[in-house]
Amino acid sequence: MYRQKLGENVRIARERAGISQRDFCLMAGISKPVLIGIEKGARNIRLSTLIRVAEGLGCEPWELLK
Repeated sequence: MYRQKLGENVRIARERAGISQRDFCLMAGISKPVLIGIEKGARNIRLSTLIRVAEGLGCEPWELLK
């Protein structure tokens, strides 16, 4: 449940910002397969990855989980 919500929130925020997956991966320092897994809700991520994703989107990590 939380993985799917996180993935949905990440994808929506990234798309609203007009950032491609490729560009976001470069900004956040994560690989494209990791981002795809996150956005699909199919991947468990580390706290450090969640923080990098949130920083790349300009939000707090907890905001991606609500």
